[in-house]
Amino acid sequence: MYIVGILAFLLCFLHDCNDWKFRKKYLNFCFPLGAAFIAVSSIWMCIPLGVGPVHAVWLRIILGILGIAFAWAEVYSLFFSFNTKDAYIEYWDEERRTVNTTRMYALCRHPGVLFFVLLFIILWLCIGMDFPGMVMLCVLNVLLAAFEDLIVFPKVFRGYEEYKETTPFLVPNCKSISHCIGDFRRK
Repeated sequence: MYIVGILAFLLCFLHDCNDWKFRKKYLNFCFPLGAAFIAVSSIWMCIPLGVGPVHAVWLRIILGILGIAFAWAEVYSLFFSFNTKDAYIEYWDEERRTVNTTRMYALCRHPGVLFFVLLFIILWLCIGMDFPGMVMLCVLNVLLAAFEDLIVFPKVFRGYEEYKETTPFLVPNCKSISHCIGDFRRK
């Protein structure tokens, strides 16, 4: 299943390259297919379901609740915190799109990566997700985010360089957490 995980991130990379350079409608399938491959690879790495390094039931319950919260935050960050049609399907026009700097994207520039890593650590701790596979998927996700942050997003989004100056890459700080909470309170 490692190959499926690698293929998943290659598809996501191709999606970013398409957004940045190629702009071919027939490559729109890359992100949804990549996301599906990540899901399949991840599920496979969790079989057979067992017990990870954490054995205390009370701690597994707490981590499980956190895992559900991180899964929700991951899905929300990637699909509900902005117009997904504009981001993943019909995203080309002659001018760059405006960067989203609110809610989850006030927390850090790549909240989907942050919550992905946290969720996968919990999957390893609680149900014994394949450790090398978990590390591989997390590292590939961080590398993809770095590529997006350094090369793709500054070319695709207006105001991205200014956004980089005010919002952390992956690890939130007190100021970004405050902005994120404030954005959710206002809306």
